[in-house]
Amino acid sequence: MIYQAFKGEKQENDAGKEIEFERLCFVVSPDVEGDEPVARIVYRKPRGRDFISVREILAPNWKQCMPSRSKAFLKKIKDCRERITKYAVPIVIVRSATLNEIGEVFVRVNSQGMRIRSADRAVALMGKLDVSDMARELRQTLREQGFESAGIDPILMGFNLVSEKLNLDGDPPKLDVMARRWARAVEQNQKALNGFKKHWDLYKRAFLSAAQYVRDHFPVYNASYLPSANMLSTLSVFFYHHPGQPNSWQTKEIRKWFWATGVGKRYSGAGYHRNIVSDALLFRALAWGKRSHFVFAERLDPITDLQVEQYNASSAVARAFFCLLAKQKPRYLDNGEPIPLDFPVISPASAKHRHHIFPSRQLRAVVTRKAYNSLCNICFLVSADNEGIGKKLPRRYLAECRDGGRKRFRSVMRSHLIPVENGSGVWKPSVAPAFRQFRSERLNLICKAFEREAGMKLFRKS
Repeated sequence: MIYQAFKGEKQENDAGKEIEFERLCFVVSPDVEGDEPVARIVYRKPRGRDFISVREILAPNWKQCMPSRSKAFLKKIKDCRERITKYAVPIVIVRSATLNEIGEVFVRVNSQGMRIRSADRAVALMGKLDVSDMARELRQTLREQGFESAGIDPILMGFNLVSEKLNLDGDPPKLDVMARRWARAVEQNQKALNGFKKHWDLYKRAFLSAAQYVRDHFPVYNASYLPSANMLSTLSVFFYHHPGQPNSWQTKEIRKWFWATGVGKRYSGAGYHRNIVSDALLFRALAWGKRSHFVFAERLDPITDLQVEQYNASSAVARAFFCLLAKQKPRYLDNGEPIPLDFPVISPASAKHRHHIFPSRQLRAVVTRKAYNSLCNICFLVSADNEGIGKKLPRRYLAECRDGGRKRFRSVMRSHLIPVENGSGVWKPSVAPAFRQFRSERLNLICKAFEREAGMKLFRKS
């Protein structure tokens, strides 16, 4: 990372995404809000005295590269430079060890300081089983089918769920326990290697089926739409035990699970581990033909669980929201034709295709940043439409769209979940009251849309 920051090259990361290291920038004067931690190194285009490329900071002639020569500014840059150049990189040399011993050393060394991921620990302990390459091959197959899966962790998690014993009241089986069990079995009997490969091939087909299913039915066009990567892990349990497509009962329960898990953030926080185990057991029961039910006991508060979520966060709720918008088949404002969401031109990973319905430049003086960046103020829009709207208020640019035909206009607005009835907030002249009314109205529409897609109640009265 430090070397590439110095070189400023373009490199592909482990997730297959091209990283432009020249865009790694130091934030000279961060915008501090309360006691929240503030990022000092960000990935964005360098700009003036605010965002300085780390490559220029590390250059031998760094002072000549700076846009300012003021002492205070150069002191901040020098401090950043020294923190990076004087960073001590630890090196550990291990000699004359077996594969299993190397794996154990890797786990023990990396358990100090920054903890290694459970997937890395499992891979290190697998010994003769090259499970890392097998998982990467599966990930590459996903990518070739247009589904950009980021890491191998959810792949190994899913394999763990189908190969180990599950306890409803406990955490998921430990990946390193699974790794040691398979490594011992293969070491004691080479026939176990064939059993492992057969087991993996069945799981591989199940995982690919899970990815195809969420893409076809929700629609998760790529990994940036998926509320949690581990949702593929648990859904693969169903397809492992049921290679065919689900019947109507199974489809209904999978639908409930997907939307409740996304908007309810069930795979994060305190209940994360138990929810994964209970879902895996539910999917196994459904696959075996039992008429089991998905249960979502704690309903959500529309304001605290949805309205406060920020559009530029990578949270499960934000991803579920963009899935919900995609499910509505949003249309172009000018001609009412469907926006092609199954192409990378409008991936939620690209912020330039997310449009503030009430422009942020109009709201900055009257509401907080968190208010105007709320999911309730965001819709899909291609960049040409977005740039054409600029800082116009919705009562102006939506009126222009309405003049092109009211029937088409209502259809387009439904596809974006935008309330436009007479008296709606989008038509009000006073900016702050109009926005607050609109936010409340749209929150109501979004909650109803989530429940309609899920086929169950998700929210309580706030």
